[in-house]
Amino acid sequence: MHRIRKLPLPALLALLFVLFGAFWFGIGFVVDAHGFDPVERAVGSLVYAAVATVGLGALIVLRQRRGGGDDVVRGIHRAVRTGELPSQVDRATWLRALESARWRYRNNRVVVPVSAAVAIALGVWAVVALGPTGWVFLAVCLALTAYAAWETRRALRNIERLLEQLRGRATQPDGPPA
Repeated sequence: MHRIRKLPLPALLALLFVLFGAFWFGIGFVVDAHGFDPVERAVGSLVYAAVATVGLGALIVLRQRRGGGDDVVRGIHRAVRTGELPSQVDRATWLRALESARWRYRNNRVVVPVSAAVAIALGVWAVVALGPTGWVFLAVCLALTAYAAWETRRALRNIERLLEQLRGRATQPDGPPA
């Protein structure tokens, strides 16, 4: 995931456009294989991919601006992933960003189980409606839910460690005693 976050925004948005379009086209093929019209589905996939890419691109830009810029956001993602604070950071920006990340991950503790219940219900429906293809959908939903739960716990633990390090730096003197 961190390799995707390293991509420049235009390359990331192009990749997302292709993935969204292919996903929507593939869903149409799997769900409605008998009445599948490739031209109609391709046009729908392009529209869906364009709307989804523009929306996600706007969210990414907004988050980068709020987070102090692209380099700061990448540094924070890396720090949350590894649990290690870089040596030179803007304390105020990082405190604000880490508090925001902690709030989002704490919300995940509620959102992940709710989305898991919805995904399981959709998976059961997919098994009934689609047959064997539904089992694949159900397995993917369960795997993503398990990963989200694991990632949330790991990120919260690392964020707490980073906040302690930042607060500890504030109490230390800036240089050697004179």
